[in-house]
Amino acid sequence: MSRTIAGVTVTAALLAGLTACGGGGTDAAEGRTLTYWTYQDRTPQAGQVIEKIRKDFEKTNPGVSVKIVKIPKDDYNTKLGSAVAAKTAPDAGVLDQPLVSKYALDGTIKEVPAGLFPDGTYFKGALDTNLGSDGKYYGLPVDQTGVALFYNKKLVPSPPRTWDELKQVAAQVHQAHPDVAGMVVPKGDGYGAWMFPGVVAGAGGEMADVPGKKILFDQPPAVEALQLWADLLPSSPRKITDSDKPFENGLAAMQISGPWDVPTIREQFPDLDFSVAPLPYKTAPAGNIGGENSVVFSTTKNADLAWKWLLFLGNAANNGAVADAAGGFPVNTRATPVGTGPENEAFLAQLKVAHARPAVPQWIQINDEIIAPAIESALSGKATPRQALTDAAAKTRTLLGWNG
Repeated sequence: MSRTIAGVTVTAALLAGLTACGGGGTDAAEGRTLTYWTYQDRTPQAGQVIEKIRKDFEKTNPGVSVKIVKIPKDDYNTKLGSAVAAKTAPDAGVLDQPLVSKYALDGTIKEVPAGLFPDGTYFKGALDTNLGSDGKYYGLPVDQTGVALFYNKKLVPSPPRTWDELKQVAAQVHQAHPDVAGMVVPKGDGYGAWMFPGVVAGAGGEMADVPGKKILFDQPPAVEALQLWADLLPSSPRKITDSDKPFENGLAAMQISGPWDVPTIREQFPDLDFSVAPLPYKTAPAGNIGGENSVVFSTTKNADLAWKWLLFLGNAANNGAVADAAGGFPVNTRATPVGTGPENEAFLAQLKVAHARPAVPQWIQINDEIIAPAIESALSGKATPRQALTDAAAKTRTLLGWNG
């Protein structure tokens, strides 16, 4: 693990239980039931995967029962919030990445016990999505996802690797085909703001220094990242990219998107010859991250068993299937991903260098209400990238009460 985890000392009983996570052995206290909340199954096949893992865990731990409660994703946070308020939260459950720091600050979830797993078990970006604002970990990753560069192989035979190459390829495409945009430039909305930190990281920057209480997205790496998007607009006019599905319809040579778009494009646009490559970068490969984590709630009386279950979901043998059932990629560095092909390889390469969003409880608000409008202000020409981000950083410092 890359950071020190301060936390509860691992008891002998917990250590004994953890030894059994990957194989034989029994739970120290038999006859217990563990309740775990998660999202409703995406597909029947996903449900079968989770059911098999539940049975395997119970077989490995005789006398233990795992009760899995599945809730529609749109209703999950509301129902979980009500259960937490009523002190009827489950033993453990799924939690969207940016909510971990909020629940940690509220004291709703338990800190990860020291020594729970060996260093290098999880990809750093995925693990760091479990950080609280105090720099400690409060959950374990379940799956991860991110974005990469989709490119039309007819228009872009070889994908760009750097920002300079990206701008050059986009200009060449638009010059040769004036009715085709070089790239669908992200917009200043919540989705574009979610992608933006990965581009900033590609210039060697971060959005914030949480331990130091410093906002960094008005510094050169972030300004350069937003300037990149602005520089792409002359070769990627919005009058073209605002059309319906411009990349899919051959009106844009490149776009940034996620793995969820691959099967849809293959099915609905079978004649489009496209592939996926890692995001171009300025100084080093990097990207953003999304996905789910699992946490243990403070009201549980089965903390040792709950951590044991979370480790089982994320171990090398199970995590490939678990992550695929959740719609993402493995977080365990030794897990085998489900599926192969150039698209999968591109996303996996991207996620190995992913950077977690700042562990700030208000980050969703900052993303949607401050950073997104700043991006749009710069891309619409109302402000320079530097002006837009300077103003946004000032607003964020005021919101958080930070001076740096």
